[in-house]
Amino acid sequence: MASRRKPVTPVGALLNDVDKLRAIVKNVRTPQIQSAELKDHMKAVAVAWFKTYRPTTAGKDVTALNASFTYLLTAAERSPSSTKIRKELKSLRKQIVLLQTDMITAPPPPATPPDVAPSFASVPDALMQSILVRRWNECVACLSVGAPMAATVMMGGLLESLFLARINRETNQAPIFTAQAAPKDKQGNPLRLNQWMLGSYIAVAHELGWITQSGRDVSEVLQEYRNYIHPQKELSLQASLTPEDARMFWAVFKAIAQRLL
Repeated sequence: MASRRKPVTPVGALLNDVDKLRAIVKNVRTPQIQSAELKDHMKAVAVAWFKTYRPTTAGKDVTALNASFTYLLTAAERSPSSTKIRKELKSLRKQIVLLQTDMITAPPPPATPPDVAPSFASVPDALMQSILVRRWNECVACLSVGAPMAATVMMGGLLESLFLARINRETNQAPIFTAQAAPKDKQGNPLRLNQWMLGSYIAVAHELGWITQSGRDVSEVLQEYRNYIHPQKELSLQASLTPEDARMFWAVFKAIAQRLL
């Protein structure tokens, strides 16, 4: 007895099932199919198409296959003509072969684009542009190797650089230093930018409408986790980060970066 062919695609197994059913129907000697067992077999093959195999054919036109298997399913509820079932199964096999050929020869789907660094053309300093690209790529590298703490710390540093780049892009910086959230010395004078902390950048950016409230909330979380670069602080607060946490931060961080740029 010949062995069943090894499926080369998900629907290859369905082709084997249809061939097996065809062999059984071929041996029917009556004008109509009366066997309850055979009709149950017909139902099982049709249900397998709808429940198991059809979901693997996303993007393919399976209208004709749907119609054929629907016919098979409804025919099994009565005593169908043996000749008609043989004819339907022959047509069905051809359709499955064509579908399998299409699945094998179809070009592969486009690869998911990597997290390519955005354009930092709005940053006037060319050297700073290259630094930002390098920092961005380091964030992606940390995420890809499952280093959530390192990735989050990198995001915090990159976020501060983006805020600073956004400020330096402004031709009129007076609103920045007169913002209510701008840090001040004991005499009430605004501090120089090199004295600002990330928290001040976040608060001023929100006050000036550069980032949304949700952006501010996530930025503050990044600010907090950025401080965990010090192992003692991580130990004292018993804080931990998972790769899923870091990927969530990254998704929101990219949206914040887009607004700042």
